[in-house]
Order: sequence, then structure tokens, then C-alpha cells
Amino acid sequence: MWRIKLYKQSMGKAFWHLGITATIPIMAFAGYIIGKYYDQELMGALIGTLFGTFLVWIDMLKLSGLIGAKKRKNAGK
Repeated sequence: MWRIKLYKQSMGKAFWHLGITATIPIMAFAGYIIGKYYDQELMGALIGTLFGTFLVWIDMLKLSGLIGAKKRKNAGK
């Protein structure tokens, strides 16, 4: 039973890491497509890459608890 639980946890982590690492290329591609509409493919891809990097940073800061964490009052009592 514990093997199944461990397997599910490791699979969940694998998909989470896959999603995080795929954010930047997906945003770069989306930026390229949007930039193609304005005849600025390179600029669109660059902006998409920067935006994807920003999203990854936000996700990492949330994971570490630096942002988005609520502080509890009287935590020691």
C-alpha cells in the first residue's frame, strides 16, 4: 500500500516539474504567434520568454512560501 502512495507522489512531482519547465517554451511560442500577427516574431518570442520566466519565478516563490503564505497569529500557543 505504501508503494502505491509513494508512486503517486513521485508521479505528481514529475508532472509538476514537467509543467514548470514547459512554461517558458510555451510562453515563447505564444509570444511568437502573437508577434507574427504584428510582423515582430523575434520581439514576441522574447517577450513571451521573459513573461514565462517571470511566471516560473512567481511559482517558485509561492512554493518556497515567500509570497502568498498567510501568517497565523498566535502560532506558538
